[in-house]
Amino acid sequence: MYILALESTTEACSVALNNNGKIVESFEIAPRQHTRLLLNMVDSLLSTENISKNQLDAIAFCRGPGAFTGLRITTGVAQGLGYGLSVPLIPVSSLAALAQGRYRDNGNTHFLSCLDARKNEVFWGLYIIEEGYARLQADEYVSGINKIPAVVSQNRPVQGQWQVTGTASAIIEKLNEPMLCFVDSVTDKLHYPHAYDIALLAAEAFKKGNSITAEQAVPVYLRNKVTD
Repeated sequence: MYILALESTTEACSVALNNNGKIVESFEIAPRQHTRLLLNMVDSLLSTENISKNQLDAIAFCRGPGAFTGLRITTGVAQGLGYGLSVPLIPVSSLAALAQGRYRDNGNTHFLSCLDARKNEVFWGLYIIEEGYARLQADEYVSGINKIPAVVSQNRPVQGQWQVTGTASAIIEKLNEPMLCFVDSVTDKLHYPHAYDIALLAAEAFKKGNSITAEQAVPVYLRNKVTD
């Protein structure tokens, strides 16, 4: 099973290939260069792995939430590949990918994933790692940070705290909320969603039959009026 994963919903841009559980990734922080980079990264990665596009079984893509332009690029490239290769698409949440990546890094199991939504708001959601995969608790939100304490209070971990990960970590840290912990720098690359984790989560979804057609692919903005 070959699944190609695409991610470009923040300043970072990455692609990954899941080859029957072996995942390789190309990752770069390159603001406003995603249109130029994404397809080149796909071609380079497949060439390095000696895999042709016609061998792909599915295309996974980060469906958001995230930056409007980045979401359009990721979804558009995924749709183009899906149409051209006649393969299904697998949408994966950027917030789920953040939690999965941090779990891969430090083994924690409870995360508040967050991305800067601008206009004094953040995209965020609570995720628990169950059987090795990030599972959403409650909903994904776009809101000011003042909404967070009430939701965190209603979803207390049995032990420990919610570890905050994502590009809005420094914003949320201002809350001084005791149920949240912050353990690393906001410059850490794992504060960005990674195609590696999109590929991992997509493989599980694909095995369960959770895929869509190219024409069904739509970004998730979490707000009616989008901004970039």
